[in-house]
Amino acid sequence: MSTRKREPGIRPIGENKWRVVARVRVNGRIEHRQRTLEGTKEQSRELLAQFKREIRAGTNAERSLTPIKTFGEALQFYLERNEAGRSMSYFKRLLADLGSISIAALGERFDKYLQLLKSSAGQRTGKPLSNGTINRVLAWSKAALNFVEERGLIKGNPLKHFKKLKETPRDVVMSDIDRQRLLDVIEREAPHLSAIVRFALQVPCRKSELVNLSTDDLDLFNNCIRVKNGETKNGAGIWKPIPPNMREYFQTIPSGCKHVFYRQDKNGYHGLGDFKNAWRRCLKIAGVNNFRFHDTRHCSASALIDNGTPEQVVMSIAGWKTNMLRVYYNREPKKTLDLVRFDRKCDSAVIAPKAEAV
Repeated sequence: MSTRKREPGIRPIGENKWRVVARVRVNGRIEHRQRTLEGTKEQSRELLAQFKREIRAGTNAERSLTPIKTFGEALQFYLERNEAGRSMSYFKRLLADLGSISIAALGERFDKYLQLLKSSAGQRTGKPLSNGTINRVLAWSKAALNFVEERGLIKGNPLKHFKKLKETPRDVVMSDIDRQRLLDVIEREAPHLSAIVRFALQVPCRKSELVNLSTDDLDLFNNCIRVKNGETKNGAGIWKPIPPNMREYFQTIPSGCKHVFYRQDKNGYHGLGDFKNAWRRCLKIAGVNNFRFHDTRHCSASALIDNGTPEQVVMSIAGWKTNMLRVYYNREPKKTLDLVRFDRKCDSAVIAPKAEAV
């Protein structure tokens, strides 16, 4: 296991690829900027120092900025200071659809926009947009407006009183037969995904948490893996247990590999990155429909609960600060019957007649 010391604000996430996160406390509030950089470590250090200078200078400069008038200006201001990552598609759509709308008129227009989204279809699936997708549009819109409001560039958030739509949890169940068939196909068609899929089916994780793990995060003495602060959705670090049937895998990761889950070619060891194409191909071959990698969280959380793991422990492993088990806990309906326990006092097949009134 590697003992390399990490530098605060700089994290390797691939071959010559770094996640740079600058955090500076200004007037009692933490300001931050982040970006993914491809280059040398020295370049990542320079970018980190640049971000810190810009935060310190920008905070003072923001006091004299011209008030924001349109929703597009608010979105751009937010994006200049925050990394949207995979959510950039939401911002692009908002800029195209509502970028020219004034802040004063946004509340009324946004209500009509949400109604339009409800009748729209997704580009990839061709199906109506789910309430979850629409809620993310609303969440990012409110986040951008809150950001500029905190800096005094608008007076009040016109979307403050908009409520989230009710979401229906995905009913995700994978039978033992489908599970084994999928693992067999992966072992044959994409063996580099075998370990990460087997782990995800047993331990609730996000794909981003797993693909970014390095061997520095392994604690083989205590059989666990550390997902560091800033790597999870809620920003807090998490310890993930290593399943007994995977200890040998983690113990035999090649010494020259810095990735916990990796692929190998003639040029060495590499991180898995976004493996959605290989994942979808394996699902198709295995005949497993309507199943996403993220759905492994449903399967693993349900399995842990069924095996007797306390709910609070499952929530801690998954990184849930609120009880998300109401969303993620699923089981096959027939298996639910196996958990039914009747009072032994009711074992008799004889039903006593009601006493007659005297």
